[in-house]
Amino acid sequence: MVTDTNVSSPGDIKGVEPGGPDPTGPADDPGAGGRLWPDWRKITAWWSMRKFAVGWWLAALAAVALAAWTSVVAARGTHLTVAHRTEAAGTALLVVLAVALVVQAILVWYQGRAGKLPGRRDRTQNLAFRRRGLKAAIMGQDGRASTSKTQVVLWTMAVVWALVDLLLLTRAYSSGNLFAKAVGKNWRPEYLVLLGLPVAAATAAKAAVASTNAGNGPAKPGSSPDVATKFGVERVYERDHVENEVRGFVTGIAELFTGDDDVVAWADLQYVVFTLITLVYFAAQFLARPADGLPLVPAALLTLMGVSASGYVANKVVNTRGAKPEKKAA
Repeated sequence: MVTDTNVSSPGDIKGVEPGGPDPTGPADDPGAGGRLWPDWRKITAWWSMRKFAVGWWLAALAAVALAAWTSVVAARGTHLTVAHRTEAAGTALLVVLAVALVVQAILVWYQGRAGKLPGRRDRTQNLAFRRRGLKAAIMGQDGRASTSKTQVVLWTMAVVWALVDLLLLTRAYSSGNLFAKAVGKNWRPEYLVLLGLPVAAATAAKAAVASTNAGNGPAKPGSSPDVATKFGVERVYERDHVENEVRGFVTGIAELFTGDDDVVAWADLQYVVFTLITLVYFAAQFLARPADGLPLVPAALLTLMGVSASGYVANKVVNTRGAKPEKKAA
């Protein structure tokens, strides 16, 4: 409950003797002189969270039902025509979306039970909102979209989409099971690089940030002198959470290739560009020839992705070294 800080004691209120019951006590505590009805603000917040979670569950159930129905239709096809391939590709995308919505609904329900209520009235709530549910898969601890984590999500979803597509085309290919061939004799080892490289880059970037300030993580802006004295470090890395006004999808896209100072980070931009080029090539080749399974990725694209990922990590290590704090005036 919120109390009036101008009231120092019950005796300061007219008609209340010192030592008597405090009318500013909890509303649901009759012994404290409070009101007998419940706190409607808490009830309203609880109901808002329930409605928020129910909305995601309804969307997830609708997506699952639609994905199941279209999957049955697509899997019954027996001709590997352009129309059937397009139908299977769209259905596979819908399956991935349905799975994502189910996970989102579960996470929102779980976080609601943990007391993480919706709202964006201040910086703390905005940070929680930007990391709620599946958004935490691409959002960093500071509430900004993470370049490295986004690469992991993109490639994971792309490979899952392709494998589901191959499952739906099983009956349409008379020379064998496309899915079994793709993960069997036609398996391409470069996908270990495409899936593992973003994970390695994300892990290295997280380790670089977490190891700053003698392993204590980023310091709040303006606290450099105190942090340097407390932990005995010469350089202090500062980073704050996103502001309350920072929101929106376009803002998240911009954060993928900008640094903590909101200026373009060329290492991040290079990493994003080469990843998108490789993803577009992957999708185009797979849609054109699904019978070949997962498409062969040229060594040139793998090299460019590897170099850009290495540059991204190196840039993260350099930028998280911090700066020497200014000495406090005597």
